Parts: sequence; structure tokens; C-alpha cells
Amino acid sequence: MEVTAEPTLIRHFKGHKGRVTQLSFHPSANQIATSSLDSTVMLWNFNQAARCVKFTGHLGPVHSVSWSPKADLVASASKDRTVRVWVPKIRGATGEFLAHTAAVRTVDFNPDGRQIITGSDDKTLKLWKVSHKRFLTSFTGHTNWVRCARFSPDGKLVASCGDDKTLRIYDLSSGENTHTFVEQKGAGLHLAWHPDGSIIALAMTDNRIKVFDISTKTLIQLYHVHSDRVNSLSFHPSGNFLLSGSNDGTMKILDLLEGRPIYTLTGHLSGVSSVAFSNDGEYFASGGQDQQLMVWKTNFYEADSKRNSDVLNESGISPLSTSESTSAKATTDDESDESADNRGIVIDSRKSKIYNEEPDYEDEVTIRIGKKKKRSRSSSHASPVENSYPWIEDVYAKINELTKYFENVSDQLTKIDGRVQKIEEFILENIPREI
Repeated sequence: MEVTAEPTLIRHFKGHKGRVTQLSFHPSANQIATSSLDSTVMLWNFNQAARCVKFTGHLGPVHSVSWSPKADLVASASKDRTVRVWVPKIRGATGEFLAHTAAVRTVDFNPDGRQIITGSDDKTLKLWKVSHKRFLTSFTGHTNWVRCARFSPDGKLVASCGDDKTLRIYDLSSGENTHTFVEQKGAGLHLAWHPDGSIIALAMTDNRIKVFDISTKTLIQLYHVHSDRVNSLSFHPSGNFLLSGSNDGTMKILDLLEGRPIYTLTGHLSGVSSVAFSNDGEYFASGGQDQQLMVWKTNFYEADSKRNSDVLNESGISPLSTSESTSAKATTDDESDESADNRGIVIDSRKSKIYNEEPDYEDEVTIRIGKKKKRSRSSSHASPVENSYPWIEDVYAKINELTKYFENVSDQLTKIDGRVQKIEEFILENIPREI
């Protein structure tokens, strides 16, 4: 593809106190929801003057977040074994699903927003009706933790991956596991559906990305372009590009028609834990272990729209056997190829003006299980209650003292949970488990 414009960093946010675990774009507006190991969900607005909104209510790290297609709800999944569905407004109404018997790793809305699918360390997937918080059915088959589950674009199938090194496809009408792709080396951490619903991309612990055609049940592309585990994936709405984020601290944009990476993006101070394109493809975002959220303008899509390609299958993506560039550059199983061709154009956002400005710590409105609390750095006005009852100032002082104490405890627990997560990752990658 002839490159006429490069991706550009446009916003740089910081507000979480723990790793950003996942992000989800608003279906139409310039907003992003993020989940974090700090047990919160935050809503960010591209508008410089707008406040961000923080939702607290989970009793443990939040592993996943999903914005409903109608934009009226945000769902979050937590280690506390619950799923919460939030109204993304200041009033912060919330509903709770007592979803699983172990940590919930993933949540996703179906295309009409009426159902959600959840996956858990209890090795099951569960389907729920949102309006009545009603459990519908379970899907079994995984023999270890379920890391990610996603509805197909038409809502008829669910794909899931987990620590048992399988990628499973379930038919929602029959409830059957229609096909299982079994891996020999790495386990799947995240998956993404191609917009036409015929292809699934899998991010793996062995640093690789696999692209499967589910109609023919075959592997059609394989990329080994990262030097550490791949945490997240997202297809561009055109279906021609795949965005990936890795523990090696980089993002890659893969041109699926040419079978090669065209951009390597850096900026996060440690691993990239989540990536996503916006629904219109104009933007993409990344969340990291460094607690930061970065928003990028895509820019390169206009050049792609003028490109003519030989369509080799319904999606236009070259199968592995006929794509010389893919088989040459993306199938090395031992080490990633750090040649220029394997990196594409390298863009270091740390050299940009946006990055070197102070990150946006936007004024927050904190929502605590449906109750509003506004934070202000400059407010010093006493309330009428304080004026009428001077002794209440001592009570407020004690409350503030306790709040700071518990915030410190929370920070320490977040750090401990981060260490536990690293131990889990080490065990997953180095010690074979038969459960």
C-alpha cells in the first residue's frame, strides 16, 4: 500500500491507578470506556473541556469492559465474580449480575445490545438477557480459564479462547460447540472477528497472531511480528487492517491484503494491554500497563480506499499458501523478525508534542454504585451544615484521614494483584498445566 499519511497521536490520558485492562469505543461519539486493575471503570471524552467519569463498585480488579451497540449501557467484568451494567451518565445507575463462581475475564454485548456473553476462570461461558439480568444458558468445553469471548457480527455465533490452548466456536441457536481449533504452543489471550464474520484473529501467549477462516476451518495467515505475548487485537472496519498490542511495548498495524506489518507504534512505557479501532475506523486507541490511554488518528485509511486488490476470498485476505509475503515474514516460530520489512514504518509517539505535554488528568466525577461524588481540587467553600455545626469539621477531617488510609491500602492491593498477575502469566507460559 502506498502510504500518504501516518497515524498521529491526538490525545493522551492518565487517571487509572492500575493497569488498563481493556478499552471500548462509544459506537458513535468520541468517547472511550476503560477498565483497570484499580477496580474502576472510566469514561473518557475527546473534548478537552469535558470531565471524565469514574465508576466504582467492583470489589476487585476489572478485567473487561464493553459499550453496548445502542450506547445506552456499559458492561464490566471483574475478579470479584460479578458483571456490572452501568448507565453511562452522571447518575450512575447500575445493575449487578452474580455471574460466575470464579473471576470473570470477559464480557461482550451482542449486536442488538439485548444479550451479553461472559467468560470466567470457572471454565464456562454464560449467556444473559440484559433487561432482566436473566441467565439464559451456559457453554462448556473449555478445560481451563476462559480469557476472551466475542459475538460474531451477525450475533449467531460466539467464539472463545482460553488457557486450554483452544479457540472454540459455539452456535447460539443449538448451543453446540461446532468447531475447536487446538494449539500446540501458545494459548489465546484475545480474539477479534473480521467485519464480514468469516474470519477470526487470535492473539497468543507465544508472541504470534493467527488468522483463521471459520468457513473452511483453516489457518490462512500467521504473523510473528512481536517479541513478547500479544494481548489484544482489533480489525479495522474495512477489514483490510489488523491492529495488535503486545507486552513488548509496541502496537503493529498489519496490512492483511499484503500480509505484512506497515506500522510499528511506540509510546507506552511498558506492555500494551488493549487496543481497538473506533466503529468508523477514523481513530484507534491503546491502553497500557503504564496506566495510560492514548488516542490516535488513523489517517492511512484514505490511501487504502483508493487501492485495487485481487480478491482471493470473500474478505479479500490472501490465504497463507498463496501469500508469499505472509509465509516469508510471518511464520517464523522461533524468533520474531526485527528486519525493517517486519516493522514497517516506525512511529515513536514519545517524540510528539502531544506526548510530551502533561497527560490529561481531567476533572473527575466519581460514581459509587449509583451515588454521585464530585472531586474538585480548588473547592474550599464550607457547606451550610458545616457552618451550623462546627464540630462536624472534625468528623470530616477524620473521614478524610480514613479515606486517604484506605486509598493507600487500595494502591498496595493493586500492586499485589499486579504481581500475582505476572506470576500467573509466568506459570501459563512456562509450566504446562493439566486441569
